[in-house]
Amino acid sequence: MKPTKKVLGAEEFFQTKIKLENELIRLEKLDRESRQLITQIISLSEQLVRISEKNESPYFLQRTKRLSTEIHKFQIKNEYKQKEFDSLFHILDKIKSEDKIEFLDSALRNRISRIANHIADKKQSQVTTNNLKGKLVFICYVLEGVNFLIPKKSYRIVRNIPAFKKQLRIRDKAIPLFPGPGFVLMEEGEKKQKSVLLMKDSSKKEIGFYFDELKEDWAVSKTALEGLLEKDSTNGQILGKIKRKGKLYHLIKV
Repeated sequence: MKPTKKVLGAEEFFQTKIKLENELIRLEKLDRESRQLITQIISLSEQLVRISEKNESPYFLQRTKRLSTEIHKFQIKNEYKQKEFDSLFHILDKIKSEDKIEFLDSALRNRISRIANHIADKKQSQVTTNNLKGKLVFICYVLEGVNFLIPKKSYRIVRNIPAFKKQLRIRDKAIPLFPGPGFVLMEEGEKKQKSVLLMKDSSKKEIGFYFDELKEDWAVSKTALEGLLEKDSTNGQILGKIKRKGKLYHLIKV
């Protein structure tokens, strides 16, 4: 006796139901595994940032922070489309293994500099009012891994300013900012914030300087400064470069 259409239909129905249930179980497993993979990827990207910070390598730190930010966006959006993967692989492609020498050079330079500074600190006592007499004093600061010097004047600091704008508007004043646009190439849509040091120039007009970190002030005689300074005419605001303790400093005209 042949099975009726209803019996055959019932069998097909329940076989299809079982297939669907199996595929649902498979999808649930894949979703769980993908979430675990995302967590692992975030952990690895944060590890890259920590290694870059530990080795004080601005070159790699900028790229790994960008990568970490994009991966967090990837997780929040929860959209694993091709364009999201393309964006991440684009950043990873910029971190090339042949650039490893920069990482090693940066770590070595920073280590040597720390040792040199430590030895110098032991040999030198704190600068007093007496030994500043007749000397020029400069504010030393770091921006994106580059060292700058500006003549010491009274100043104020404003924080969380979008980088790198041409000018800062405070009330009715437009204050020019150094170094302005183009100092660091940023990805389209990338946003950074910096601190700005504000002081008055020789004409009593206010000017601002982007910075990441203020370092110890410099004190040097005019004669010594002239001997150390290597003139540079590539930028109207930079008087020249000074090499000290293995580091290069850019002297700004105010």
